[in-house]
Amino acid sequence: MFRTGAAQARGIGSVLGGMGAKLTGKDNSGFFTPANDSPFASLDDDPPDFTVGVFVPKFAAGAQGNGTAVHMYVWDRGTTRTVELYSPHGMGGGMHARKLVTKVTDAFTDADPACRVTA
Repeated sequence: MFRTGAAQARGIGSVLGGMGAKLTGKDNSGFFTPANDSPFASLDDDPPDFTVGVFVPKFAAGAQGNGTAVHMYVWDRGTTRTVELYSPHGMGGGMHARKLVTKVTDAFTDADPACRVTA
């Protein structure tokens, strides 16, 4: 579902920004594994069982490699799974980050209407 949501989040602006980034050699788009390199990582007594991220280009300055990442962290709890979505962003990227997280969340709820979403 994460892959589907990420694909749905790419509007025409993102596609054009990504094309510009490819032409200039600054394409950062695609999937990656988020690094847990925080100095506090050793204190985490419940690390996720699975992590994945995707970088989605923006239209504005997309040719310069600008975009927004969405991270998904998954904990397998036996009978349930806990999924957290996170999109790190700067001062000006909140709207784009919110849109991407909403699109990924929608993919989960479309696939499983019993899915519970909390903010």
